[in-house]
Amino acid sequence: MKSIVLFTAVLLSLVSVNMFAQGDLTARFDSLSLNAQYDYVINKSETFERYKVIKISTVNLLKKSSLDSIAIYKDELKVRNNEITGLNKTVLEKDQKISELSAKLTAVTNTKDSMTFLGAEISKGAYNSIVWGIIFVLLILVLVLFLMFKRSHSITSETKKRLNEVEEEYENHRKSALKREQKLARELMDEKLKHKF
Repeated sequence: MKSIVLFTAVLLSLVSVNMFAQGDLTARFDSLSLNAQYDYVINKSETFERYKVIKISTVNLLKKSSLDSIAIYKDELKVRNNEITGLNKTVLEKDQKISELSAKLTAVTNTKDSMTFLGAEISKGAYNSIVWGIIFVLLILVLVLFLMFKRSHSITSETKKRLNEVEEEYENHRKSALKREQKLARELMDEKLKHKF
């Protein structure tokens, strides 16, 4: 019985040492990167001729660690993809807002830079050109009308002057005609008186 107890104690010691070593290996694997874990497995494996002999438990541990790392990377990739999708959605919303604001800014700028003239929306530059064109045409029209008035006034003055001269001539001619007529009437009277006697 003593030997069974001794055998059981030795067996339990070996199992606990193996479990401790396995736990120690697991702890080491968890602290290393995946690349360092592969390097560790290769360095700690035994060499037989040209081949490396790796313990199944170490391969299983490496497999578990690799799968865990892949799962972590996949989860991280999903999170990053979700972030990218969210950022793309945010960028799209911002682009739409920028487009709307640009359209509003263009409309406000057009409204600010244009005026309504005779029911039509025209730019301020065109409006200024039209107004200055109208002012220029009106100034030319005023100048032409002034020149026409001045010419008409001078013609009227000249005509009045000639009319006065003609009236004066006519008056002189009437007076001289009246004098002649009176003279002729006297002469006629004198001749009648002469012939009567």
